[in-house]
Amino acid sequence: MRRISLLLAFLFISRLAFAVEGMWVPIFLEKLNADEMKAMGLRISIDEIYHFNNVSLKDAIVIFGGGCTGEMISSKGLLLTNHHCGYGQIQSHSSVENDLLTNGFWAKNNEEELKNPGLTATFIRMMEDVSDDVINGEGSVGENIKEVVDRLTGQYPEWEFEVKPFYYGNQYIAIGKQTYKDVRLVGAPPSSIGKYGSDTDNWMWPRHTGDFSIFRIYADADNNPADFNENNVPYIPKKHLTINAGGVEEGDFTMVFGFPGSTQQYLPAREVEYITEIYNPERIEVRDALLANLDKRMRTSDEVRIKYAAKYARIANAWKKWRGENIGIRESKGIQRKKDMEFEFRRRLLNEPEMNSTYGYVLDSLSHYYASMVPYARVRNYYIEVGIQGVEAMRAVRELILIVRAYEEGNVDDEEFMESVGKRIASLKKDYAAEADQEALATVFPIYIKRLGDLTPQRILDVNNNYKGDWEAVAEDAFGDKFFEKMVMNFNEKIKPKKFIKALKKSVLFELSDAMMDHYNNIVAPNYARIQNAINKHQKTYMAGLMEVFDEKRFYPDANFTLRVSYGKVEGFAPVDAVAYHWQTTDTGILEKYIPGDYEFDLPEDFLDLLENERFGRYANASGRLPVCFISSNHTTGGNSGSPALNGDGHLVGLNFDRAWEGTMSDLNYDIERCRNIMVDARYILWVVDAYGGAGYLIDEMDIVGLD
Repeated sequence: MRRISLLLAFLFISRLAFAVEGMWVPIFLEKLNADEMKAMGLRISIDEIYHFNNVSLKDAIVIFGGGCTGEMISSKGLLLTNHHCGYGQIQSHSSVENDLLTNGFWAKNNEEELKNPGLTATFIRMMEDVSDDVINGEGSVGENIKEVVDRLTGQYPEWEFEVKPFYYGNQYIAIGKQTYKDVRLVGAPPSSIGKYGSDTDNWMWPRHTGDFSIFRIYADADNNPADFNENNVPYIPKKHLTINAGGVEEGDFTMVFGFPGSTQQYLPAREVEYITEIYNPERIEVRDALLANLDKRMRTSDEVRIKYAAKYARIANAWKKWRGENIGIRESKGIQRKKDMEFEFRRRLLNEPEMNSTYGYVLDSLSHYYASMVPYARVRNYYIEVGIQGVEAMRAVRELILIVRAYEEGNVDDEEFMESVGKRIASLKKDYAAEADQEALATVFPIYIKRLGDLTPQRILDVNNNYKGDWEAVAEDAFGDKFFEKMVMNFNEKIKPKKFIKALKKSVLFELSDAMMDHYNNIVAPNYARIQNAINKHQKTYMAGLMEVFDEKRFYPDANFTLRVSYGKVEGFAPVDAVAYHWQTTDTGILEKYIPGDYEFDLPEDFLDLLENERFGRYANASGRLPVCFISSNHTTGGNSGSPALNGDGHLVGLNFDRAWEGTMSDLNYDIERCRNIMVDARYILWVVDAYGGAGYLIDEMDIVGLD
């Protein structure tokens, strides 16, 4: 098998490659992408994007929290990310009396900035290709990885290291990180700006959403990471981004630098069929029901709206993405494109006997294993959607069961047991509406049983039969019995463990949660893991085969939440007949969508006044309009939320926050004709901060070029 390091040297110059599909690893840009990037408009060197020993743009990019990207925008630790990335923190500081979600928040000085326990910002200090050490080392892969981590930790004790697989384990890269643990909220527009259009506009273009929030990283007196402390001082980053308020034009080069979460570009056609025809529709149906219930309650109760704002957004985001993904795969003929590629793969192998003996079996084997996985994947998906994501109380009871087992096995004493129970119940009750959860249980279980049929756990079928299919009655008993009413909603930490456990085991919620967990752990999970291990092994072989058989192409690794660069150009698109989308939106569109009093399209009066009187000042474009959002052909995915959109000089011109609906299938099948990423224009961000937020002191803190 030809080594990956040799294969990466081949370039695939074709229309698709020129359209710069891909999320590229920064340490390979010079070899694979430099000439193309410069031809498209990159004016800085690759070393200015990523360099291990010298300061580069990578030193301004962070992992924000657990799943977004952020970037440094001042020498005093200011961090820019999306409003939806900071949404949980904004919500945590909100109440009916002090509703930051509705009113927004702008700290006027450092003392007013709000702390966020548990929120982190992680910098990538180095990346190193360690494939030879891991693949050809003397021990197992796991042992070799540990040896690499130990070696690098000894060299750089101030950093934390991990080694991650790329190309399904055909390559390994070591990553050195430094994590800051004191990150405070500085500013956020009201949700009417930061989530303008809410769920109706989510994943859609044209867009008019000011999806940004601002935080600040704090460090100890020596600029090192530290837990929250009143004596901490603003962090001084090695690098912060210059903001270019000169704007962008159609055809301009753009580059997104961030942490894309997960893609599956190299799945065979058969698995993509299962995803779009079985798995996605089933998950969508459950979330349809959950979202309808929550939407009704959130529109009629401010208390429920505040409590469930982040939860609703989390449920709705994947729901809408899956719907768009199915449409995009169908309309871009994604499955047929994969079948065509597989046909060519097999054809080429027939002309190469040696390669055919290595790779000739792999597609048939993958088809077998993916087909074998279907029943287990379906049960797993429903377990997640119903028993974990769908009914919050069931998720809590599932975790309480694990605490009880540890107690019964003698691993914790009475005090530790009640402390753990109390923490889990407190976590459930935070931002919780039992009535909404009861309605969720009554709604999703009929779907669960109907769709799984004979695959439904027998104990769940027994409950269904005992109640004659009346899940409203099941839900009423579940949320009205002694356990839920007295032990959960009125929890008393002084209660005896045995009394708590007895009430738990007699409850309806226990029977449902334990039945699903027992069935999953003992029947589904072992088979799922067994088949997945086989799939992983064959997918690794298939990936190696693709790169060897199509050695004229260049392949980028699937996203795995590591630092990546994607690049393209500012451009509109025409996804369907007679529809052509412009590349930019302006203030005009905000007012066109405005609906007074609407949950998604209302606007604050003072904000309306600024728009209607066109008080755009120095942030207006050459036509006198206020730029709001723009689109480009950068390949992005979840995790890229909050990533900076950079121009050819490496200046921030926008903030990535979404993809267009027509291209949400890009995680499985990228199509340059349909795939566009959506960004907030830097000028709109600056205008909201300055003209609306009245936080001009933050503007003064930033390095900005292009302002008159």
